[in-house]
Amino acid sequence: MTTDNEFPAIHPLRPRAEAIAQETGFAWPPESMSPEALRRALHELQVHQIELEIQNEELRRVQVELEAARARYFDLYHLAPVSYCALSGEGLILEANLTFASLFGISRGLLLMRPIVRLIADEDQDIYFLYRRQLLATGKPQTSELRMVKADGTTFWARLEATAMRDRNGELLCQLAISDLSERRHAEDALRESQQRFSLFMDALPAAAFIKDAQGTILFVNRYLADIMGGQAWLGKSTRDLFPPEVAEQMVADDQRAMASGFLVTEEQVRHPDGRWRCYQTYKFSLPRSGRPPLLGGIALDISERKRTEEALREQEKFFRLITENLRGFVAVLDVDGRRVYNSPSYARLLGQEDPSGSSSFANIHPADRERVMKSFRETVATGIGQHLEYRFVMASGDVRLMESRGGVIKDEDGRTRRVVVVSNDVTERKEAEARILHLAFHDPLTHLPNRLTLKDRLSQAMAASKRRGRYGALMFVDLDNFKPVNDTHGHDAGDCLLIEAANRLRACVREMDTVARFGGDEFVVMLSTLHANQTESASQAGIVAEKIRLALVQPYQLTIRREDMAEQTLAHQCTASLGVALFFDHQASQDDLLKWADAAMYQAKESGGNLIRFHDPKA
Repeated sequence: MTTDNEFPAIHPLRPRAEAIAQETGFAWPPESMSPEALRRALHELQVHQIELEIQNEELRRVQVELEAARARYFDLYHLAPVSYCALSGEGLILEANLTFASLFGISRGLLLMRPIVRLIADEDQDIYFLYRRQLLATGKPQTSELRMVKADGTTFWARLEATAMRDRNGELLCQLAISDLSERRHAEDALRESQQRFSLFMDALPAAAFIKDAQGTILFVNRYLADIMGGQAWLGKSTRDLFPPEVAEQMVADDQRAMASGFLVTEEQVRHPDGRWRCYQTYKFSLPRSGRPPLLGGIALDISERKRTEEALREQEKFFRLITENLRGFVAVLDVDGRRVYNSPSYARLLGQEDPSGSSSFANIHPADRERVMKSFRETVATGIGQHLEYRFVMASGDVRLMESRGGVIKDEDGRTRRVVVVSNDVTERKEAEARILHLAFHDPLTHLPNRLTLKDRLSQAMAASKRRGRYGALMFVDLDNFKPVNDTHGHDAGDCLLIEAANRLRACVREMDTVARFGGDEFVVMLSTLHANQTESASQAGIVAEKIRLALVQPYQLTIRREDMAEQTLAHQCTASLGVALFFDHQASQDDLLKWADAAMYQAKESGGNLIRFHDPKA
């Protein structure tokens, strides 16, 4: 029979076996057990040993899964692209992922047990406390936008999404997700400022302005149009909804021509709500949009008065008509020497005297235009044929106005000129408006450089000149290398200053016969015409100009920023440029190909580190 000493005292199943023996009524020690009872006890011990081994294996499997889960938790939580943190009921940071720490520029160790309120801008802390109070009171998820502060003191807009929960001890916790809204806010601010500038500019125009989509639906009208035509009611309607069929069809056809050509000037008769018909000279132009169909913009000048005056001048031939039908303008009757015989009352405000009779009509004409006007007057006296003139008129106050005059003659019985009748109109505002509109149509409003439309026209002329003279030309794409940080750090006012200064430097680097155009954003195009007849020499000339441009643009910028309600601020900035150059000769390549080649060469320069010049290789 086996003795107690034959059972190892440290066997892990011994206590369990003794418990089993007691639970099953088996005697112990074994000497007191029957063989059958001993066998049963051993069997039970073996079964329990197997169970323990299975349990140990299960524990090891669970441990492996737990470690895998911890690794997944680390990947999902700590390496997530969204900033997460857990807060105690008192607002202390209990846990934070790596993205959270990176966002604020603080190590995770320093974040733990730190009040989240220290990361919130002072002016927005009331928002946070209200937001936290609502979360604790309702237990429902809360969302808020407020300003937060990084370790370096910079402030940024953030979106907070909070969820309340309790830990295993029943303590209230807050899970917080934070998203950086800085770029979205900057974009929204820039868009809002752009829209405000656009609205202010359009509402200040002394002309009707509108924007239509490709289907002719009116999307925008300015204040002038709204005032005279009830134009706000036009929004969302099409041309065919607003005008009679015969008028609408002509307008639609003109719209399509303007969209196809990019720019069109038309004259249209429009009936006002009060029943009056007015004549408008309308400048229509295509407004490109990235990835979407272009829009149609239009600016309409009311030329009804001018048209009526012209019609009256055609229909009336007598002195009485010239006096009575043009009282809104300036009517003068002159003798053959140009002395005033009669002036309409409207001349009083120009000349500063009630009765200028006997004075010379040429005295108030601008010195630079006087000889031309006197020559035209003498020809009218000699031929009896009146002429149409535009000239500058110096008022009594010293102001200079642009006058438009039409002349006619009164003859005596012998057919000789006895009097010259001149009807004049002050067209200063009209000409200035026309000049502004034309400038806007063909130039960039910020830098006043030619825009794409003008560049296309000048490139076409340069290619024709290349064919006639047998000389090469060159097209350069210029892109500022580090323009975006200026906008991001100092705002779009600083970016606009940088673009204006860069444009001025580009102008100074080329000849008067060359063209510098703004292509869009921080991209410029420089066109050099009439280079050498030899391709190698032309490439050398273009390279010299490109290097001159590169050196000019790399010089430090002193940007003076002026904002409302803020002191003037001067910023220093260093900016380089990448240049791509493509030569052209005759019409061997299309305009689109030239632009693509120069653009591709510019990107080669930029990808090589920037501040470089790359030429397009026609063999590549």
